[in-house]
Amino acid sequence: MNPKKRKYRFLKYIAYICIVFGLAIAILWLAFQHTPKAYSPMPSENPEQVSLYLTHKLGPDFFNQVQLGRPFELIIEQDGLNDIIRQGIWPQECGPATVDTPVVVFDKGTIYAMSRVGYLGLSSVLTVVAKPTQDPNGLVNMNIVSVRLGLLPVTTLAAHIAEMTMQQYQADLAEWPELETAIRGVITNTAFEPVFDFSGDPVRVEKFELEQGRLRLRLKPLDKSSSSCRI
Repeated sequence: MNPKKRKYRFLKYIAYICIVFGLAIAILWLAFQHTPKAYSPMPSENPEQVSLYLTHKLGPDFFNQVQLGRPFELIIEQDGLNDIIRQGIWPQECGPATVDTPVVVFDKGTIYAMSRVGYLGLSSVLTVVAKPTQDPNGLVNMNIVSVRLGLLPVTTLAAHIAEMTMQQYQADLAEWPELETAIRGVITNTAFEPVFDFSGDPVRVEKFELEQGRLRLRLKPLDKSSSSCRI
């Protein structure tokens, strides 16, 4: 083959490789920068003020029912939960990373938790998708099916980072062994006993149902010595 033609073909292959590589980088960047339509956190006018949904609706509904000592239904509205979440100082720093206002979306059988995270000048929306289940013994598995940065799957990496973070705060969780078990269950996708203590009032989640825009809970008050996860 003519040396000039060979050189031309070589340069053409290099050009093709550069084009493909450039397109791949562009696609990955667009996927990384993707923001879900559902991620639209509302700014809080008074970030240091406690949510009115918590103090005037959810809190009274819970404590009035739990005092009766009978199983009861508690409904958590998606908009109300997000109002509780955004009543804080955002973004927050987690080491070298920043975490902006989280948003939770309830859909039928599915929970979406989203937050914009930043690191070294780059930022993307982290989306966690969970399809919680409850076995015949009442144990709950959050069943996290995917974790994405933009559109890029990072489930394994996210689990590793979560495990490292948990180890970092191991001493802080020493006083809360049952809560540590629940958190570890979420990270490792294993079942845990859904018993929680809200300010001295322990309850068991007997049943839950995820609907569009709301979480419906069936709670059973327990004896105070039966509490597991104090909140």
